[in-house]
Amino acid sequence: MESVATESTLLWRGSLRRVNAHVAATWTLALGLVLYLGFAGGGYDIIVSSQVGILLWWAILVGAAWGLLPAGRAISRAALAAITCFGAFAAWSALATTWSLSSELSLQEFSRVASYLAVLLLGLAIHRDRERALRHTVNAVAVGISVIAIFAVISRLVPGSFPASHVTAAFLPGAQQRLGWPLNYWNGLAALMAVALPLVLAVATSARTVAGQALGAAAIPVLALCGYLTFSRGGLAEGVAGLIVFLALAPQRLPKLATAIAGAAGSSILILGAIHRSAVENGSLGHTASVQGHQLLVTVFLVSLGTGLVQAGIGLAARHAGQPGFVRVSRRSARGLLAASFVALVVVAIAAGAPSHLVHAWNDFKTNGGPTGSNASRFGSVSGQGRYSYWKVALEATASRRWAGSGPGTFQLLWDPRATFYSPAINAHSLYIETLATVGVIGLALLVGFLVLIVVAAVRTALATESEDRTRAAAAAGAFFAFLVAAAIDWVWELPVLPAVLMLLASAVLAPAVPRVSVRRTVAADPSSPPAAAVSGLRSILVRVAVGAAAIACLIGSAVPLAAASDVRKSQAAVTAGDTTLALTDAQSAQRVEPDAASPDVQLALVYELRGDLPLALADAQRAINNEPLEWSSWLILSRLEAEAGNAKASAADYSRARSLDPRSAVFQNG
Repeated sequence: MESVATESTLLWRGSLRRVNAHVAATWTLALGLVLYLGFAGGGYDIIVSSQVGILLWWAILVGAAWGLLPAGRAISRAALAAITCFGAFAAWSALATTWSLSSELSLQEFSRVASYLAVLLLGLAIHRDRERALRHTVNAVAVGISVIAIFAVISRLVPGSFPASHVTAAFLPGAQQRLGWPLNYWNGLAALMAVALPLVLAVATSARTVAGQALGAAAIPVLALCGYLTFSRGGLAEGVAGLIVFLALAPQRLPKLATAIAGAAGSSILILGAIHRSAVENGSLGHTASVQGHQLLVTVFLVSLGTGLVQAGIGLAARHAGQPGFVRVSRRSARGLLAASFVALVVVAIAAGAPSHLVHAWNDFKTNGGPTGSNASRFGSVSGQGRYSYWKVALEATASRRWAGSGPGTFQLLWDPRATFYSPAINAHSLYIETLATVGVIGLALLVGFLVLIVVAAVRTALATESEDRTRAAAAAGAFFAFLVAAAIDWVWELPVLPAVLMLLASAVLAPAVPRVSVRRTVAADPSSPPAAAVSGLRSILVRVAVGAAAIACLIGSAVPLAAASDVRKSQAAVTAGDTTLALTDAQSAQRVEPDAASPDVQLALVYELRGDLPLALADAQRAINNEPLEWSSWLILSRLEAEAGNAKASAADYSRARSLDPRSAVFQNG
């Protein structure tokens, strides 16, 4: 028995030694981030995103202090350029808090951006070579999003399995029909599925084992069903964009096209099954929904199994059978065919009246109303549901401050007084337009520069490598394009799970092309030149100091809004529990942490009001207005407090000011 136990122990230790620490770190970072943020509402809550940012920046700070992060010479030029661009964007966002319409909102937005920068830096620090970085990052992200898709579909097919999946529908009309859990936003969930499609397709066509390929293909119908149940038109466009880019850049397209067709066939079966089960489609919770959901769940299992088996056959055929000669074309011929196809497409489109159709579509997009009819009929509508109005207001409101912007995260303060229809919009539903409006031309140039750099890096990697490496780089490029489309029409930037995926893939694409090794350079003796080791050591120290300083700044920038928001929520919870003394203590703590923030002052005013101390309540309400003068709700609270204090004239003036800052709010429609 002792010999058997000893042998088992030795085998276990041997297997641990064979585990690559960098591979384990890649999977821990990528899979852990995707799953945690995904199941935490996409990370939208400022407390969640700040906590993640603080954890990552602590890891970076410790790594810099102990010399665990790579020195500057270990980072490629493309990676250095990307870090510079995005780091400058984060720094500009921090600087913009000094002239922002709301320093509180801007600091929260900086905290979010800082967490994205941390993901990028930590990913680059972990990766040692691009081949392994791409392979394991693509696999880990694909697995993470597939798990989210599985649980999301189960939440719809097995009503009541996850009580939290119905929280959004409880307070948002119309949300019940559209699958949004666990991100709690249907368009965000659809965008996540779209980003995952090229990654999962890459796994299905490039995994080292046939079993791995089969598992990748089996996930495709689940992702498609999850995306369909969101009824997101943007998600459909994003998925198509990602797949087109992937197939255009990937090598050996014939087997990949066969896999895509098999996945599309399985997806069509599941979507048709959902269409013919109205209770499932509508997100009902009754007995009928339960029966229909269980029926479709069995179908999901069988279709996924069948798709996986089909892919196993495709994979085996691709390994043991050569590509038919008649489908092989040279690059020159391929370019000619592509150009001819494009010209033919343009001619046919013009003949079919495409220009007039585009004009009608643009006019429909500019309308504020949403699609009508059944859930599936949404995909035939091009209504922008107010996006055109959001974009127009964002651009017009900041026309006089185009270089600096209104401050990160302040779109709501621009929208409310200028709204053309009632909508409590917090974001402009376009990363690019909102960035231009809130951080100006400089901020937009830095962000777009970063995005262009990572896209170019992915495309160049796909064109410069071969076989599976090229497939994974093409998948990363496809995921980038899907994200870029999503960012153009929705507020996915504020759902950290999606930017985190972007940064994880970016760090893999920007990793060194060859493994990092210690290279001893032979330098000719020159008494006037410092030794190479001394120069290298000095450079390493400077890099570590710079990274450490950035980590400390970002830790502070994330800790302040985290602490303030946490204390305000503790105070609100204490009020609900009837403990106004504790509520007062927590609100005062939030005010000390972030004295320029309006929400702690508002909470203090409300607590003092409950305690019957109107002079202090009035003082804090006025302080909130001084910190954030364009927030209409603070003026409304001040109006109520003035009325309670018997100051009728001041109350009326404050009410009028509140109404002018959000005239289309339902609060003022009957007043």
